[in-house]
Amino acid sequence: MNKVLSTLLGSATKAHVLEVLALHPGEGYHLRALAQAAGTDSGNTSKLLQNLVDCGLVVRIPDSRSTRYALNDRSPLVGPLRELFVRAGAMMADLRQAAHELDVRYVCIFGSVAAGTDDIHSDVDILVVGSLTAVSAQAAFKRVGRMHGRQINTVAIQPDEFVSKLREGGAFWSSLAQGKRIDIKGEWSDVANS
Repeated sequence: MNKVLSTLLGSATKAHVLEVLALHPGEGYHLRALAQAAGTDSGNTSKLLQNLVDCGLVVRIPDSRSTRYALNDRSPLVGPLRELFVRAGAMMADLRQAAHELDVRYVCIFGSVAAGTDDIHSDVDILVVGSLTAVSAQAAFKRVGRMHGRQINTVAIQPDEFVSKLREGGAFWSSLAQGKRIDIKGEWSDVANS
């Protein structure tokens, strides 16, 4: 867990629990499953969940076996909270580490994760601009996908071809240029304006 998130949220337990809930939108967790996924104990997680329910950030969902917990999608804080965890959470740190180990000019996340509209079934879309094959790019992020239980899809492209595609303005490249992106190595302007 990112130390900044633990400090910002007041405790590692709170940061771990909120990260699990934030990064798995639409998925409800039973207390024990949530504690296990967050790497926390059930007692502290139970107390924390009560506080989060009281402040409206988490909702209880009645279940035939017991109660499940999920982020309250109606809370105006959920969107910014999810974005915070997407940008600073454990998966992003691991993706950044994998990107920085590559000898490429630019790597970004695009699509539903960057836009904040992903759900538990969404994959993570990554663009790699540099002298790397599509197979090598996919392999570079495969371990991170396994660690975090997410499918990762990469698009690898040579820098000169990338600039050419942007100038041609096809649907995919236009949506990439105009959509939200999370830079994880290099900056968009450095490769898009070459």
